[in-house]
Amino acid sequence: MSSSASRESTFGSGLFARLLTETGISDTRFARQVNLRARREHHMELGLARTTVGHWRRGMRPRDPLVADLAAAEISAAVGYPVTPADFGWRGTHDSVRDLGLVIANSPEATIGTLTGLSSRDVRRVDAAPDGTVFRTNAFAEPALASLTGIIPRAAGRRPSPTRGRAVARGHDAPVDGASATMIRDTVAALRRLDARFGARDIRHQAVALLHDQLRVASAGTADTELCSALAELAQFAGWLAQECGRQALAQRYYIQALGLAEHACDAMLAARVLSAMSEQMIRLGHRRQSLALAGAALDRAGHGAAPLVRAMLHDRQAWALAGSSDEAGCTSALRALEQAVSRAEPEEGPAWAGHYNAGDVAECTGHCLRLLGRALPAERQLVESRTLQDSGRVRSRSFAEADLALSYLQRPVAELDGALEAAYAAIRLGAGLSSLRVTEKLRELDREFAEYPTVAVQKWRRTAAVRPDGVDRSVAQPRSLDDQKSRRW
Repeated sequence: MSSSASRESTFGSGLFARLLTETGISDTRFARQVNLRARREHHMELGLARTTVGHWRRGMRPRDPLVADLAAAEISAAVGYPVTPADFGWRGTHDSVRDLGLVIANSPEATIGTLTGLSSRDVRRVDAAPDGTVFRTNAFAEPALASLTGIIPRAAGRRPSPTRGRAVARGHDAPVDGASATMIRDTVAALRRLDARFGARDIRHQAVALLHDQLRVASAGTADTELCSALAELAQFAGWLAQECGRQALAQRYYIQALGLAEHACDAMLAARVLSAMSEQMIRLGHRRQSLALAGAALDRAGHGAAPLVRAMLHDRQAWALAGSSDEAGCTSALRALEQAVSRAEPEEGPAWAGHYNAGDVAECTGHCLRLLGRALPAERQLVESRTLQDSGRVRSRSFAEADLALSYLQRPVAELDGALEAAYAAIRLGAGLSSLRVTEKLRELDREFAEYPTVAVQKWRRTAAVRPDGVDRSVAQPRSLDDQKSRRW
């Protein structure tokens, strides 16, 4: 079989040289290992020479897709996480990079390896390569079913604490204290506060770098349930940040791997939270039926023993999905369950990641849902009330609620333009400098509604809104489905 290289220079060619250098493998040794892999896996004599490996270092690429697969597999074994031919700009026998992260592995170690490869691509921005991935509408179905049926293998060690991590085993022989899991959770909590105040763009790279570094450390030893739970929380947050930057396919893969880690950790409440995040992504992309199914799955996975604030957050997402599907009876029931859950909550009860949920969130959720159901006046009352109830640091939530309030004023039988403009200006003022796709899309919706009112005051607001920097990553479009977005990239 020919092992010669073509002289096409491709994106990622420098990555091959860098990874080979980082692993300390010489060209001669790498050629020998690839030859051994070809003999072991395909019973063939490849005859790869060190000079050919040197050509690859300088930007050439294998002519034969099978050779590309073998070389990528050998690199993967050396670095400890999946690397595909497409990462180097090579053509393999199948487009495996498109499927990376869409399934939950059968062991914590394999899940960590997959997530390490995913975060590595994110850190290096490999998504800018010609062969990217797309958002797959049906990709959440299998992970959700696996979560509900309990078939995902558990990690060794005790169950995670309901509030914070305490211990983590790292390395094969030497026990280590719980500093890693605790540090991850404390850092995620701090980054969440920054995200709520400033948006996702400026902190996403910090979160992904932290995730990648901690996964590399975990892959060198044994991750117990506590560390798996902390990494799952960080992976879910990375998914949210990717979603807020308009990188829907990448967010989808982070969510799936976060669900896997939460299940490896036996953390039912965190698994339910990830399923709820999946539901929220689906409703924002317009997939109502899938969103409803995932919202229900989240409540089923959490069970009746979940902390009240956790159940409140899950009923919140369920109410959104039901309102988006125009199910007034179901939405009313979900809102009632939400209020009951919040009324039962005690301070410091449940996991720390649910502690931010408050009465302001209840009012915002209720107002949003009532508006979607066409009940403008009660929606206004809830959204006005949320102004005084919501934490001042939750800037994204407050901006979103003000835009919802403006839309409610416009939904009156006779539109209340003065009230709508006041709330609309408040939404822009709060969102100044905020990097959030969620807020950007809401302001666009508001702009479309204002387009029906060609008054001078309205046109002034529209001009003001048009120049607002949204901070969304415009290098990547926002995919809707696999069928109609095959050219979209991460």
